[in-house]
Amino acid sequence: MSEYKELIRQFDKIRSYVRDFYIYGFKTREDFCEKSGRTYDNQRRRMESWFADYIRSDHSGHRKSVFLTLDSGRMAVNPLYQAWKSKTFTDNDITLRFLLTDLLFDGQPQSLEMIADGLQEKYHCLPDTQTIRRKLSLCEKEGFITKEKHGKQYLYRRTRPLALTRPSLFPAAAMAVSFFQGAAPFGFVGSTILDFWNEKNKYFRFRSDYLIHTLEDEVLLPVLNAVEQKQKIRMTVKSTKTRRTDTFTASPLKILTSTHTGRRYVCVKQERPCRLVSIRLDSIQSVEVLHADDKWDIHMEEFRSVFPYMWGVSFGNAGKQEPERVSMEIEFDEVEEDFILTRLKREGRGGALKRLEPGVYEYSRLCLDSMELLPWVKSFTGRIRSFHCSNAAVEKRFWNDMKIMQDYYLQTGETIGHEQT
Repeated sequence: MSEYKELIRQFDKIRSYVRDFYIYGFKTREDFCEKSGRTYDNQRRRMESWFADYIRSDHSGHRKSVFLTLDSGRMAVNPLYQAWKSKTFTDNDITLRFLLTDLLFDGQPQSLEMIADGLQEKYHCLPDTQTIRRKLSLCEKEGFITKEKHGKQYLYRRTRPLALTRPSLFPAAAMAVSFFQGAAPFGFVGSTILDFWNEKNKYFRFRSDYLIHTLEDEVLLPVLNAVEQKQKIRMTVKSTKTRRTDTFTASPLKILTSTHTGRRYVCVKQERPCRLVSIRLDSIQSVEVLHADDKWDIHMEEFRSVFPYMWGVSFGNAGKQEPERVSMEIEFDEVEEDFILTRLKREGRGGALKRLEPGVYEYSRLCLDSMELLPWVKSFTGRIRSFHCSNAAVEKRFWNDMKIMQDYYLQTGETIGHEQT
């Protein structure tokens, strides 16, 4: 039986559990059926340790659901960053790191041989030179150590703290990093820098901060690298609805963020079948960057040609048909309900707005997938005088939904009337 450990080696194993606890707080132990009950218990114990101040529980009969309660407006730092800071390490790995920190504390440059001799003489520790070299390379990558070539050998020295080498940057640098850690993708990096400086975010609070985004950053980074280098990627995607897992090759083109839900999507040109699709980042399990795509510019031009006709993230049958036309007439009191006109202008996403007569306006728009407009259109229920769509199925769906809603309210009204009688 494997021993329980709080630290983790692979972030993707904990990502789905943190997301489910944060978003689907109603789930109980029995609902996590993809892995064993023991796995669930281990992940729950980790999160109870990491997020002790934000863990809540609820009971429904004999079943207990555990969930996270987070309010970004009251938090200086995203508590989900703690999951990134819980990476496991070996005893020898952490010991060597502390010994190198102490050995190079004076800032004097030392060669690999000098470092190996110093570890043996000062600490009675004798790791092989290859292990020391790998550790020094890792520390150099993290910015903890610098490497300079002198003659035929490399000399290593400890990097001086930024506060000492660039004192004029503070406190402005701390303020900038405090903003970055809460406002930008990969904010975990900013949080780690603040920890390294022994600083806290004393300046900013974010009312509408999508804390869950940090769980997707591990996937977002290779996707952005592939976009920059115009490369293909191989993605493993798990459907949020069917729970089915698929792997396919595609060329990433653009990252879109919903202003309504905060969800992030990557728009890609899928290889097979050859089409434009949008994929939620939180459904991507893993990403592997492949070779360069010599048709990337052609795919991007295709994306740009259809992007003005997108309402949300759906491409519909882009490339196979003309954009669909949606139009509706809205009737309202221009004096008492001027906010309706404001909404049409602010939320219409480039649609045409025409005043037909006092208190009556026509809104129209071309769209790749007109089904995406229906939730927004229905928000004007009670003021819609007419609705038309070049896609007959969408128009029929709209009027059927109106009929179902009307029947429901009539039935509810009759029930209330009988009860009062």
